[in-house]
Amino acid sequence: MTGGPVVDTAAGKVRGVTVDDVHMFKGIPYGGPTGGANRFQPPTAPAAWTGVREAIEFGPACPQAPRALRPQEGDTLVDLFDAPASHKQSEDMLTVNVWTTGLDAAGKRPVIVNLHPGAFLFGWAAWSIFDGAALARRGDVVVVSPTYRLGVLGFLHLAELGGEQYASAGNVGLLDVVGALRWVKDNIAGFGGDPDNVTLMGESAGGGAVNALLAMPAARGLYHKAFSVSAGGSLGILPEDATRTAEAVLHEVGCTPPDLSRLHEVSAGRLIMAHIKAGAKTGGQFHFGGTFRLGPVLDGVVLPENVFSAIERGHTPDVPMVVGSTKDEMTLLGVDIVAGLSDDVIDDILFGMLGDVAEDVLRLYQAEHPDVSPADRLLTLWAETTRIPVLRLAENKVRYSTTPVFCYFFRWESPAAGGKYKSTHIVDAPFWFDNVDSAPITHGGPERYELAAKMSTALVSFARTGDPRHDGLPDWPRYDLDSRPTMILDAECRLELDPLGKQREIMSTIPLRKLSKRGM
Repeated sequence: MTGGPVVDTAAGKVRGVTVDDVHMFKGIPYGGPTGGANRFQPPTAPAAWTGVREAIEFGPACPQAPRALRPQEGDTLVDLFDAPASHKQSEDMLTVNVWTTGLDAAGKRPVIVNLHPGAFLFGWAAWSIFDGAALARRGDVVVVSPTYRLGVLGFLHLAELGGEQYASAGNVGLLDVVGALRWVKDNIAGFGGDPDNVTLMGESAGGGAVNALLAMPAARGLYHKAFSVSAGGSLGILPEDATRTAEAVLHEVGCTPPDLSRLHEVSAGRLIMAHIKAGAKTGGQFHFGGTFRLGPVLDGVVLPENVFSAIERGHTPDVPMVVGSTKDEMTLLGVDIVAGLSDDVIDDILFGMLGDVAEDVLRLYQAEHPDVSPADRLLTLWAETTRIPVLRLAENKVRYSTTPVFCYFFRWESPAAGGKYKSTHIVDAPFWFDNVDSAPITHGGPERYELAAKMSTALVSFARTGDPRHDGLPDWPRYDLDSRPTMILDAECRLELDPLGKQREIMSTIPLRKLSKRGM
């Protein structure tokens, strides 16, 4: 370890640390505190400081419930993703972390801004699977990870209840990301990055945030490429649904509109528990999917429309994109639940999920997979609630945009827990960041290192040129509606044309909003 590179930012100087030729700066403020009077308000500028601020420790996480991606196995919670569930939390948490191999502004390195997952309810910019050091070292790029407001603090829609003062409350989490992107534009040259070559990347809810930002006027010009992975929440929450959620939360804390002053006085923990309790009372799935969820709101102010509509109407920046999903998106959260269900209950769930096309989908699936159990059939078709919206987004991009979109399908199966999670949700994240040793979910055979090299190089190539192709992969054409070329990411990568095409054709007739209520 060598010591102490110093960079001058708009708010003051910061000192990082250098490890194995990568300069790391952690916990740099890009906004002010978000508690008290600043709750539910757009982010403010960070307070300037004098001297040199030490930037060698991650900043706090946004306050959140003590949850992580930790399935129950018997009497044990298994931490498959090394999620820092005990990380310090605070409402003074608008910070960014930066990894770079050089501090010369003339270097103009591509910049990758990564938005963490967590259903818009939990997560950390400090998550080890998204550590940017290996990616920066591999591709001579600058990696930035921001912390932003989550849950009730970031997405409680109060516009109809509190008036103009709360007009943007339902999307202040997204406005935080815009603030982080502005910080990148103003400061990243000092870290060796190119402010005119920024790739916005996100996984799961982070991917949903990427898609929402495509439709946000305030984010225009702050990024130049988009990389959306297993995106959740891309349709946005309807304002009437978001208002019902807010009313239930207000009731739990004893707050009566239009006077919302009590919301600024109670603790963050009390607000978070109010959402959980209200969700439990309504029977809504308040954490993933369902009708009591939190996330980007179609408020007509910050987020005028969803990304599908915005692309169709020419309201998004015409930037290159990479989109994709994993083969078994729902095993992480569903494999243990589904295992305890009867075949009749599984059929009821499938018919509720698939609606009018249920019989056609099941007939097709059973013909192609006659020996698969009802539980595995449910999990496989449940994964389509993520894959189909991803492909619909790609289709809109092809029809209404001039810049390319590239599609992939991740099929590497994790050996963790006897292999029962297969190619589950977020299992691809350590591969994109070349961090396969960072989490138990990606421990396994040596082939994972080769796949990580191929995937992280594809990300670097896309960040540099807008094209993920490189010599280590088969040719990867841009997506089109005739052959639908899709890169299969597995121990042996290959190109397939329209994978699971018959299934896609049938399930694409299901309305997107119905699918979104079943997905991640």
